[in-house]
Amino acid sequence: MAPLLPGSTIGVVGGGQLGRMLTQSAHQHGYRVAVFTGGAKDSPAGRIAEIEVAAPFDDETALARFFAEADVVTWEFENVDPALGTAAEEAGLAVRPSGAIIEAAQDREKEKRALESAGVGVAPWRSATTADELRRAVTELGVPVIAKSARFGYDGKGQVRIDDAAEVDAAWVRLEGARLVVESVIEFERELSVIIARSADGDIADHGVMENDHVHHILDTTMTPPRLPAERIEEARALARSVAKGWGLVGVLCVEIFDTGTRMLVNEVAPRPHNSGHCTIEAAAASQFEQQLRAACGLPLGDGSCRPAAMVQLLGDLWDDGEPAWADALADPAVHLHLYGKADAWPGRKMGHITCVGDDADQALQQALDARTALSGR
Repeated sequence: MAPLLPGSTIGVVGGGQLGRMLTQSAHQHGYRVAVFTGGAKDSPAGRIAEIEVAAPFDDETALARFFAEADVVTWEFENVDPALGTAAEEAGLAVRPSGAIIEAAQDREKEKRALESAGVGVAPWRSATTADELRRAVTELGVPVIAKSARFGYDGKGQVRIDDAAEVDAAWVRLEGARLVVESVIEFERELSVIIARSADGDIADHGVMENDHVHHILDTTMTPPRLPAERIEEARALARSVAKGWGLVGVLCVEIFDTGTRMLVNEVAPRPHNSGHCTIEAAAASQFEQQLRAACGLPLGDGSCRPAAMVQLLGDLWDDGEPAWADALADPAVHLHLYGKADAWPGRKMGHITCVGDDADQALQQALDARTALSGR
């Protein structure tokens, strides 16, 4: 495919905040954007894109309109029928990343097998489609384990921890008899992520390694560089490169990693930008969203190396007592505020984030945390 130049239209599957930030980068570079939301109107991305197709993903008329508007198709989330990618290719559009990668990433069993085929380590696991198979998996792996729905879970949804074999039947009922992946619980020192981009020519660029902290299964803070020796950082980057090459990636991929202190194990992947990479907007010459744009359009990748930086997530809980105190947080000139354009806030909903960049990652993290505290006074 010849490179798509400014003036072309980027077709984005999904209308959330990742699509919104991709749209902002696309507009900066002179591209138009069409978003296919899956049904939502006035979505975060749709509010600023030139075209919002607010229809279900299986609406053939809407799909045809989306394909007619787009010059290339990319994704802002992976929980969608990968047949959409096949249909786009049949319509003559490049799909980046491919529908095959989307299919692998949205199904934990296929993801595990694809990661193992790429030669990277994962936690010991089994699949289970019946209560008896779940019971056998728990026996073989030993407790504790996490039983996860094989498809469509995120932010801790569709997951049950099993600490005793007697809990198997209750876990099976709670997960509603879904096809499962059962994983050994890994004791790890820290969770890392690497946002990596690969071009159609096979060139690779990453943003270094992010160190992440979760609260209630939702990413709370990210800092880069991590508190790790240089050789361990390079090990994590090499792991991400193995996935990108092994999967034939064209686009952006987040590789989430457990650092056990002795081994790096891949937890899961996301075939699109990730909230652990939001600090790249300020910290890198080319953010994760610019890299997605460049890879989708067949352009050379940019420089993704990051200055020390940190990000803190802003959840809907901050709105419990009314509008947050934006002026108090922005009193620090080092604070970068990003709000996602969502009309309604509720606990656990990702509403925005704060980034700080400086000479020291720990200092940047503390500045970002202080700014978040200033929003609510607690």
